[in-house]
Amino acid sequence: MILNSNKWFSLIEVVIATWIISISVFWIYKLIWENTKIINNSSSYLQSNTLFPVLEECIENKVFAFDIPANTKKYFYLNGNNYYDCQLISADSWTTIDWLEYNLNAKVINSGIDYNDWELTIKSEWIKTQTWFYMQIKK
Repeated sequence: MILNSNKWFSLIEVVIATWIISISVFWIYKLIWENTKIINNSSSYLQSNTLFPVLEECIENKVFAFDIPANTKKYFYLNGNNYYDCQLISADSWTTIDWLEYNLNAKVINSGIDYNDWELTIKSEWIKTQTWFYMQIKK
């Protein structure tokens, strides 16, 4: 009785097929995980970018002095319940919005009699430091 060798897999073929399936499943899992991480990070970036106009409005309403010396830093705090309630504070502080903490500050780059050039900075534990430039003009 002769066994037909075409019907049976060798041990090497089974090991190779198992290895290929394992690698494929691993890469699919890794792609799903990376995609989820990108979605979560994009939400954090979107939130921080929406804070820049709020910080500009805060500067307009709280900083009335012009001809401020260069490299003067101002620190801001937003009330987590009312984002329009902006406070100018004397030291670094963290604002909590949607369970994420943000550090909001602005530094005068250049100033004149009727303008201030600001470098706005927003830091968070989830994103890198983001900067935005803003010119405050005396009205």
